[in-house]
Amino acid sequence: MDTSIEKQLKLIETAIDRGEYKRASLYLNKIASANLGKKEVHAELALLYGKIADSQSEYSAAIEFYKHALQDAIAVNYHNGHGKSLRRIGAIHSKKGKYTDAIKCFEEALSIFKKSGDKTEEGGVYNNIGTIKAIQGRAEDANAYFKKALQIHKALGKTLEIGHDYSSFGILYKFQGNYKKAMSYYEKALEIYRKEVYRLGEGNIYANIGNVLSKGGDYTSALEHHKRALVIHRRLQNSIWEGNDYTNIGNIYNIQGDHKSAVSYYEKALRIHARLGHKLGEANDHANLGTIYADMGRYDKALSFYKKALGIHKLLSNRLGEGSDYSNIANIYSHKGMYSRALEYYNKALRIHEELKNLPGVGGVYTNIGNTYCHQGDYEKALEFHHKARRIHQNMGNKLGVGNVYANIWNIYSSKGDFDSALKHQEMALDIFKEIGNKSGEQGALANIQVSLGNIYSSQGEYDKALEFLFKSMNIYKRMDNKLGIGNAYAQIGSVYNSQGDYKRGLQFLTNALNIHMKLGNRISMELDYLGIGNIYIKCGEYNKALQFNKKALRLHKPKK
Repeated sequence: MDTSIEKQLKLIETAIDRGEYKRASLYLNKIASANLGKKEVHAELALLYGKIADSQSEYSAAIEFYKHALQDAIAVNYHNGHGKSLRRIGAIHSKKGKYTDAIKCFEEALSIFKKSGDKTEEGGVYNNIGTIKAIQGRAEDANAYFKKALQIHKALGKTLEIGHDYSSFGILYKFQGNYKKAMSYYEKALEIYRKEVYRLGEGNIYANIGNVLSKGGDYTSALEHHKRALVIHRRLQNSIWEGNDYTNIGNIYNIQGDHKSAVSYYEKALRIHARLGHKLGEANDHANLGTIYADMGRYDKALSFYKKALGIHKLLSNRLGEGSDYSNIANIYSHKGMYSRALEYYNKALRIHEELKNLPGVGGVYTNIGNTYCHQGDYEKALEFHHKARRIHQNMGNKLGVGNVYANIWNIYSSKGDFDSALKHQEMALDIFKEIGNKSGEQGALANIQVSLGNIYSSQGEYDKALEFLFKSMNIYKRMDNKLGIGNAYAQIGSVYNSQGDYKRGLQFLTNALNIHMKLGNRISMELDYLGIGNIYIKCGEYNKALQFNKKALRLHKPKK
């Protein structure tokens, strides 16, 4: 291929990475017109057209372009084009959750690159396969493939590819909940991207670092990094990633319990993804909005968003997305007390994750089934499924997953009134969170320990001791800036004052809780607050006021559509 054409194609690829799709398409059309009949050139052009469609989640169109590239490459024995076409087709299969088909394409591409001696692409394929193994929870296999990729790219001195490999290691360790190691690799990748002036990669790494910081509970720094990512992606006019940045910011507000702010950012993301026709982004936005409305107790609205997400994932043949949607829909049915329906949908999700050999997904479904049995009061069944989830996470080497299981078991024992066992499991969770440097989990566990101790003393009638620990939990939530946690702590403290007969302070704290829950739009907590306040007014003999608050609780009990 002519050297000047190769340079032009490289510049066009850079434009695509920046999200400059119209400009890239214009230049591609010009090169295509000037090189009619040159199948080798047209194979490369088709790959770039496919990349544009791929970037916008137009997977059907992308596949067609990649197939055209494949045909042209085979026709003139253009081995490099043949291998790259297969690699790109494999990447589409991977995005759709068709991992068996993806691996088949990657292995065929790998064989071609080994024969042609294209070591750079060979390393890239190892990275692709490693990514699938990471998604499936096969950490050891993923690690081995990423090491192969890194070794090749280091030997070739391919700095940018080395950055991609470091980024992949970061993603792997993030999946495992090992945030210290994830940060180490992200920082290595960031250093390379800055040196190579690869602005898109720099922006994406800021976003990844923000996600790790958020998981670790450092929400201020997380927001800083997401805003840096947003500035870069806006400058590059990469709207897709701009939408993703809004999603990430929304996620932080969601974690903090600030549902209204989260909704605002998710809606911004949705508007961008819808405008661009970025279907996968749209599906994820619908799912995120569904989760927010579920947390707010608006189950019918949540169900509507989840079904929209499911429809898009089915359209894209994205099996991984479908599995997640079935789990989310099942969660709604569980919240509504429709447990048989919930278990039906969890089993649909389970079959997909088993089909994909997606171990994190299987573990997640087991956790959800366990939570459903807990809601039903079948604590033995709940424990059985949580321990199934624990074994999967242990086999994957996912310490974060194990810690989260112990935290869920804490909830089971708390529901049973077995506060000693609850305390024991939360302490086990705490030890794990400390070990892996998960500050969010660590602080959450500490808060839950204080709650457990508060509940123990409250059940024993030692209300002063109970208040001491509940105030400690409230202070932890304040340090975390977890608004939902603060509101719930106020409510618990108010309940203890009520039990003490200190109705004035009970009313004060429950009102504070209600104000927070109203600001967050959390209908479930608001309902409980209204009932708690109503109960105090009954004890005070103010029956008209009690009736008013109980009526408010009743209205909230009927979910909004």
